Amino acid sequence: MDKLWHQIKTRGEDIGIAFFILGFSTMILFAGLIFAHISIEASLLDRVLFIGLALISVGLGFTSVGISTNSDKRQAELLARLDKNIGELPLLFKGDVLTPSGHKAVKELRGKQSKEVAQKRLDEDTRKVGYVRGELFQNEDGSWSIHWGGKYPL
Repeated sequence: MDKLWHQIKTRGEDIGIAFFILGFSTMILFAGLIFAHISIEASLLDRVLFIGLALISVGLGFTSVGISTNSDKRQAELLARLDKNIGELPLLFKGDVLTPSGHKAVKELRGKQSKEVAQKRLDEDTRKVGYVRGELFQNEDGSWSIHWGGKYPL
């Protein structure tokens, strides 16, 4: 049963969209029957209406479960990356103040940021999005950085 629920949660959006489309199609059928003035029992029209609304509701429910599951997965991935990268943080900060070892680490990182490294980052971003989104500039300490936006759209 757990395995079935896990599959429903992971594929919830797809299942929900299918139910929503089916419910919407049923509602279109209902509207078509009304506009065609076909002499059908009112109870049958009510059933078609209720079935359509029920399918739409089930579709929205499955979609929300799927979106929630995907959101939980993304949050777990982000927290795992944060936990992995936060190992050195106590050495760099004491409360909200940057420690001397933190200042040293920041200077080392700035020194490593050469023009070639910054250009490589900018080229990778340009390849990824298909257009230029920033420009290189040199900091006062001699390191190079990227100024995002400005005359380039983000």
